[in-house]
Amino acid sequence: MQNINTIWIIICGCFVFFMQAGFVCYEVGFVQSKNVIFVAIENLLTFMITTVGFCLFGFPLMFGKTYHGIIGNSFWFFRGISEASPLGYSFIFFQLMFAATAVTIFAGSMSERAKLLPLQIAAFISAVFIFPVYGHWVWGGLFLNQGTWLSDLGFIDFAGATVVHTTAGFIALAGSIVVGKRIKTKNGKSNIPFAVLGVFILWFAWFGFNGGSILAFNDKVGLILLNTNLAAGSGMLGALMMNMLLQRKGGYLISIFNGVLGGLVAITADSYYLEPIAALGIGFLSGMIVDLSRYLLDKWNVDDAVGAVPIHLFGGISGILLLPFFMNAEYLHTGSRISQFLVQILGLSVNFCWAFGMAFLMFKIIDKSAGLRVTAEEEEKGLNIVEFSDIYSWEKYMEISGYETEIKQKNDLLRKQARLLTVTEEQEKTKLARDLHDGVGQSLAALKLILGMTKKQLLTSNAEIKQEKLLKNTEKAVVLAENSIDEIRNVLNNLKPEQLKENGLIGGLEAMTKDLNEMGNVSCKLEIIKPIPHFDETITLNIYRIIQEALTNAVKHAKAQNVVISAGTTSKYDFYDFKIEDDGIGFNTENKENGVGIPSMSDRVKMLGGRFEIFSGEGKGTKVVVEVPID
Repeated sequence: MQNINTIWIIICGCFVFFMQAGFVCYEVGFVQSKNVIFVAIENLLTFMITTVGFCLFGFPLMFGKTYHGIIGNSFWFFRGISEASPLGYSFIFFQLMFAATAVTIFAGSMSERAKLLPLQIAAFISAVFIFPVYGHWVWGGLFLNQGTWLSDLGFIDFAGATVVHTTAGFIALAGSIVVGKRIKTKNGKSNIPFAVLGVFILWFAWFGFNGGSILAFNDKVGLILLNTNLAAGSGMLGALMMNMLLQRKGGYLISIFNGVLGGLVAITADSYYLEPIAALGIGFLSGMIVDLSRYLLDKWNVDDAVGAVPIHLFGGISGILLLPFFMNAEYLHTGSRISQFLVQILGLSVNFCWAFGMAFLMFKIIDKSAGLRVTAEEEEKGLNIVEFSDIYSWEKYMEISGYETEIKQKNDLLRKQARLLTVTEEQEKTKLARDLHDGVGQSLAALKLILGMTKKQLLTSNAEIKQEKLLKNTEKAVVLAENSIDEIRNVLNNLKPEQLKENGLIGGLEAMTKDLNEMGNVSCKLEIIKPIPHFDETITLNIYRIIQEALTNAVKHAKAQNVVISAGTTSKYDFYDFKIEDDGIGFNTENKENGVGIPSMSDRVKMLGGRFEIFSGEGKGTKVVVEVPID
């Protein structure tokens, strides 16, 4: 029979070893692609460190001959193992897999921003000290027939809900707090199929986790495995129920994972002591608690990359505290459910003080000495590159960075153009209204006045005077009608200047210069000192309108005889300037009542992000300076 027990323990140990593959798949499913190599290699290195450290130092502290029920002190370097128990080396192998599970869990929560070497230091300390010491208090009598202080009080943890999972959860919580939040938590895509594969592997491996903890192959094994599976299924159902209650739309995928794994963690404490119906109840309630804890941790800004804290810490807590109320009364270690519950609380409190306290101190010391976190630049690049110089990840990083920069530039340009288009549209409406009012409106008002006078004159009795005045008024009316038609044509032509559309800004300026010179009483000169840079259509139209307004003011109001348009005179590398100078009558620039033309020009220049200045004085002419930024 002993041979069968040994074979069963070894098989279950292999099942638990397979958890390492499950953890890699699960964590890779949640971290960004630029960190997946780091996560995989880090898990491999952690297993190596745990294997050496736990076997040489952790196992003697955890299962060696006890010193006052507090610490083990024998079996150093494997001495005396085969003589101490019939299970011998198979027991070390089985417990090593538990230690590896506990140590692997916390590193996942700190993924994407913690350095490799500090994580390995933390893994070694956890494997040889934090995990074994608490484990001795609970399980120190499993290998040798001896009592340890928590087990003597009646604390129950069948397969490691506290020894493995809440210990790892408290270490993960301490590490997440010390290392801090990731800079970006949503950059990159999750690989959900990988995460699902990880869940299935862990679910399968958990049969060895719980099934082997009985340390024998007997009729209880079937119940333990069934309870384990039932708790996983009902845990998923409980988490989905909590997701619906919290109304987290689209978050049910994570709830599924939390529910399954949380139910498995919870049943780890209980699977030996429960009937199947009780296992369903504990799984369901644990799934709800685990999913609620994830929601609360998000609210409290605890950044856990893979959900290790809600699953392993809160899953373990729920299993340990629910056990007294669901277990068969014959298995109570303290005689009553209330006293058993109080002992369970004590065991959890001790676990918190020891595991969280020691881990927080450990991570603080590591952070102050070796530095726990990578730099912001390294985090942005990804730890595949930083720790392992992965060429593929470097190429992807450069590609993504280039795309992100290009997209940002294009988005900024689109926002700027949209803003310019909106404001330009309002400016154009204002200009159209002013042109219609000042030109067509005034001509039509005068025409209306003359026609009214003509009507009165027609009513006079003197036919000779009537005919003479009617002739003069008709001539005036014809002139005003022609002026109105010309103004309407000018307004329509100005809506979409053909020269500007066909030949760009320089073509539009040349056309304006030509039109002024054809008037006969004004001389206009265009000087291009430096080539005009390319501006988009909206900016080009605004520059055209500003110069058009300045020329209109020079001819109509300043009564100038000579106008010079100079372009490209500034030495500023990121600005291009236009100057419009005339020899007109000028005006006092301090006088605020200068019409709407100057404010209109100033508004357009400010809208373009440029600089507008006007220099003038009575009898001294006017100079308008416009500087426009070059994108």
